[in-house]
Amino acid sequence: MVNLGYISFATESGGGYDSSGNPIVATKVWSSFIPCNIATITKEYKSLVEGQYRNAKFKILVDNRKLTGLDLSSLKEIKLMDSINTDLGVFQVQNRENLVLACQMKIVV
Repeated sequence: MVNLGYISFATESGGGYDSSGNPIVATKVWSSFIPCNIATITKEYKSLVEGQYRNAKFKILVDNRKLTGLDLSSLKEIKLMDSINTDLGVFQVQNRENLVLACQMKIVV
């Protein structure tokens, strides 16, 4: 697999209820960046009053060996950086699939 960028996963820790029954806010913790393959699926350009913005969808492939120790069962958000460390943003996960034969995780945002 060709590494074209880096991915970081958001995991939530804590939360629940205290002894009085009041809710405790869960804290979001970001994992360290892991090399991955990033490919653009679609590009959509919309004109706004102040200019133009890009609404992009990406397909990310990550080797399963690099995911050991991470609990991705409740994966909802990721951060992406390209190969020259430019921040691509924070994205909500739309689909996640384990590619067993390729030993990779495919994530669509």
